[in-house]
Amino acid sequence: MKQLASVVGLVLLSLACGIPERPPTTAVDDGSPVRGGTVVIGLLSDIQSWNPYLAEDSATDNLLALVYPSLAIEQTDYRLHPPSFAPALARSWSWSEDHMQLTLELDPDARWSDGVPITSRDVVFTWHAQTSPGVDWIFSSAKDYIDSVEALDEHRVKVTYTRRYPYQLMDLNDGVIVPAHAWENIPFDEWAATDWSLHVVAGGSFGLTKHIRQQEIVLERNPGYFRAGRPYLDRVVFRIVPSDQSLVTQLQTGGLDLVRSIPPSDVERVRNHKDLELVIYDDRAYSHICWNTSRPKLADPRVRTALTMAINRETVVDAAYGGHARIGIGPVLSSFWAFNHELEPVPFDPVAATKLLTDAGWTDTDGDGVVDKDGKALIIELLAPAENLLRQDIAILVQAELKRIGVRVEPRFVEWGTMMAAMGDGAFDGLVNKWEEPTRVDLKEIWYSPAEGEFSLNFGSYSNPEVDRLLDEVADLADFSDQKPVLDRIQELIAADQPYTFLVENIRLAGVSARIRGAEINAATPFFNIDEWHLKTESNQEHPE
Repeated sequence: MKQLASVVGLVLLSLACGIPERPPTTAVDDGSPVRGGTVVIGLLSDIQSWNPYLAEDSATDNLLALVYPSLAIEQTDYRLHPPSFAPALARSWSWSEDHMQLTLELDPDARWSDGVPITSRDVVFTWHAQTSPGVDWIFSSAKDYIDSVEALDEHRVKVTYTRRYPYQLMDLNDGVIVPAHAWENIPFDEWAATDWSLHVVAGGSFGLTKHIRQQEIVLERNPGYFRAGRPYLDRVVFRIVPSDQSLVTQLQTGGLDLVRSIPPSDVERVRNHKDLELVIYDDRAYSHICWNTSRPKLADPRVRTALTMAINRETVVDAAYGGHARIGIGPVLSSFWAFNHELEPVPFDPVAATKLLTDAGWTDTDGDGVVDKDGKALIIELLAPAENLLRQDIAILVQAELKRIGVRVEPRFVEWGTMMAAMGDGAFDGLVNKWEEPTRVDLKEIWYSPAEGEFSLNFGSYSNPEVDRLLDEVADLADFSDQKPVLDRIQELIAADQPYTFLVENIRLAGVSARIRGAEINAATPFFNIDEWHLKTESNQEHPE
């Protein structure tokens, strides 16, 4: 369940529903950056832990990426090819001829916020933490093919792999570097019970100065940060406001400078505000309905395809997302290099959907308006989180759409913890969910046949032997060019089986204060280039309370 809590809740090609391609909107500086000032960012929930290897949500990971350094910075070029990386703590790296060893050169000027140098010792310690059963990091599988991490000297690290594969650098870079001198005396199996707010030693752009639970987190510029002269900002404040509407209101009144997710219903409020900018960019996420294929009524691909064909996803885009989404196609986002461009969305066709149900043996034999088979009506309980109004709206729309083909949908809105438990136990018919996709295209976690008793993100128990075979095959290929045709075929098979109704590819709407300059808002991370953010000259002052 720890793993489930973490993962569930991570410029698109204009192929799906005709929305014009939009480049990411950027607040462009109109003068030379001046150091100083505070930016206030709104969050829906508080940080889970100050230890990044105990974090179970992306919001915590994104915040801690400001406090702890990364070896490299993943770039946003994943549309055309797998993402490249820019130097960070590792200022350079080189591969052995057989690509089985990687040597990193660390920045010798890097310091922790307490003045201690950041060295190879910290990188080695971090790898041991990442792979320790005592820590049980949810993404430890990223290190499966790393055999060893060794310190050659204070600023050189050698990484040895057990095999060559396309994501070697990405997997090494997954997870921030933590301070060995401050944490190594705490046994790994005691990490979960430790108060990590007492052990925060920063090596990233900012360090912790104050944390009032459920209210506010204050980060200040780290004087030991290895990028000379950065960041420009003195301070970043995260304010916890557990309501979308309240976040937008505080953004409008100047209490916040950035809200990452503006509800579609509030777009015009932000767009028409003279001191705000509405930033529209393509998200790395898709919303879907996961069908539980282990339920006999949903085991037939014809039934699942019929359900998808009967849902007018244009209506979902317009009514639920205010037009700020694209119709979903399959398990790889159309913005990714690995997307199969031969795929098209399943068409909206209620007549064909009815025929598919009939072919599968579902007809309305008693005239009650609900199709049945072997004496059982096709009734589907559809779960959605009680905390998420958008997903509830989708569930209600789906209920109305499927009623037209004789399928009774019973929406049920449950607390998020209850929904996670149902997902983990397979105790559902269908559920409205969203996946935030990493740029590491690895379909195995969600689509491989789940093994008995093992944790899997394949909550719908989807199983296709040919998909399993191809997933094993693609994992053994060393080059992206060899992987692409296999990934294309996997997508074709999954799209044909429709274990999900792929509803939409999400577009993110952010509200940004006009006082912020130099901010590149994109789908890589929320604070992709925060080192470069600065304020208008007249705004380089404390943020008004």
